[in-house]
Amino acid sequence: MQILVHCIQKNSDDFKEINEYIKMSSKWADIKDINKFNSQIAKAQSLSKQNAHVAYDNVYMPCVDGFCIGLDEKGDELDSPQFADLLKDNQKISFFIGGAYGLSSEFKSKMNRLVSLSRLTLAHKIAKLMLFEQIFRGLCINANHPYHK
Repeated sequence: MQILVHCIQKNSDDFKEINEYIKMSSKWADIKDINKFNSQIAKAQSLSKQNAHVAYDNVYMPCVDGFCIGLDEKGDELDSPQFADLLKDNQKISFFIGGAYGLSSEFKSKMNRLVSLSRLTLAHKIAKLMLFEQIFRGLCINANHPYHK
């Protein structure tokens, strides 16, 4: 199984625990943390939400592959066993975390599922950490590993 996590993010100044979750998950899945940011995104974000969405779509649309899950505050709220079910029966899963302006409506329409980690607005670093922890937890649930009790 391959799990790709795409994020509109300038740098990789993430919590070290993200790499730990990737390493711990490696017995069940090949997980990649993919940051996307370029000068077009930087300029667009300073202009408007619409321009930012166009720039996000330009880098994200070519990455739509496999079972695609967009993170969105209005997406489905799942418990951990329901999240684990998303990881079953899919050989390739692509997660997408929006930029400062979220994901565009057009891009969200390309997703197989929209999921909310919380109704709260979260900093990218926090959202990514929560996502990687839930991916690890979901893989553990599916493998009957005792991490999830």
